[in-house]
Amino acid sequence: MSVFDEPVVTGLPVKVMVVSDTKAIGILDAENFLAIVEDPAVVERYGNSKSDSRYDEIAELRASVQRLLGGKGSSKAKNVLAYAIYLASGILGDRGPGWSVPPITLWCPNPLIVKEDGSTHLPISKKLIAIDGETQLTAWHKLYNGRRVAKKDGGYGIENVSFSKLTIAFEIYHGISAVQARQIFHDRNLKGVPVDKSLALSMDTYDLATRIAKDLVENLTVVVDGEEERLSDYIEIGKRQIGPNSTKWMTLSGVRTMIVTALLGKSGIQRTSDDVYRDNLNDKAKALDEEDIIRETTEALTNLIHTFTQQFATRTAITAPAVLAGLGATIHRSLSWAEDPFPAHVDVMGLLGEVSWPRDAAVWGGVCATVKANGDVTWGGGAKDSGYKTFEALSDPTSDVGKKVRLQAHNTDA
Repeated sequence: MSVFDEPVVTGLPVKVMVVSDTKAIGILDAENFLAIVEDPAVVERYGNSKSDSRYDEIAELRASVQRLLGGKGSSKAKNVLAYAIYLASGILGDRGPGWSVPPITLWCPNPLIVKEDGSTHLPISKKLIAIDGETQLTAWHKLYNGRRVAKKDGGYGIENVSFSKLTIAFEIYHGISAVQARQIFHDRNLKGVPVDKSLALSMDTYDLATRIAKDLVENLTVVVDGEEERLSDYIEIGKRQIGPNSTKWMTLSGVRTMIVTALLGKSGIQRTSDDVYRDNLNDKAKALDEEDIIRETTEALTNLIHTFTQQFATRTAITAPAVLAGLGATIHRSLSWAEDPFPAHVDVMGLLGEVSWPRDAAVWGGVCATVKANGDVTWGGGAKDSGYKTFEALSDPTSDVGKKVRLQAHNTDA
């Protein structure tokens, strides 16, 4: 008989709800949960090392069903910190009832004995592995290890929180082989359809850029062909791209791109797909009331859209993703918290009014468009690829690209 054929008969007593012969679900207080489910970061650091053999067995089990966290620079390791901050904000009630974390999926190679009333035992001998939700588990451990550090000293602000009063939901697969557990890992990560990131961001009610985008789209009106219309009629909400025959001007994601760079400036070009909270703004902005930031940004972008409604309506270069990013970063320089503000005499709308907006290869080729050998122009360069050059072109009329996109340069050449 394999050691893993032996049922778990002692350990931490819990109550669970049976889903199947090999699966149950339950909740446990965070203190006990973290005591019996090892920190993946610690297991990865010390497992199979010469200095400490306590983690060898669990490291071997984990390696059979999980990927590595990796070093501090890996995407999974970076997510741990972000997840810890998210957990802390929820624990402290900062996110209200709209705060949620999924159950952590555990694997126990040994079968559990579950009585009719749901009573069972969870092993405390290093035999529980997270096959899904490992980033969350690692973040919980990060919080627990730093729970006594005050926020002013670099902690998470949970120094007065009792982990024995917090609960963690879990599902546990037990008495199945490593091959079967690995299949669950595969199915959870590859069989589901990933949610489009821009769609997920559009549902974040705490994200500053999303809040401004929704307010702008839902409340702004524009004059089209002499008629006052709602801007929302011309914004594509559910898709990432606009078809060639669509009557829409741009996507909600495109609007949000412009808002992110308006809030953050040039540095926001690389963050157009990230959350934007007050803590992400510069020190000048943090000194302002949040509502004042929202109002000033909304007013500036309202002025932009009203001034260039015709250019948006005819889907000139102004609606290209890189241009939207550059536009926002240019608008940022006119806001009160800009690190590199325009001189007082600069009229931003006048500066942008000099730009030749039609999708002309002579104007935009090499800036945010690619001119093919046959003369066709493609606009595949995204905000992050071409946003910086476009920002330079829009905000600095004396630069080579600034002259290239302006009517004066082409009229002079003519």
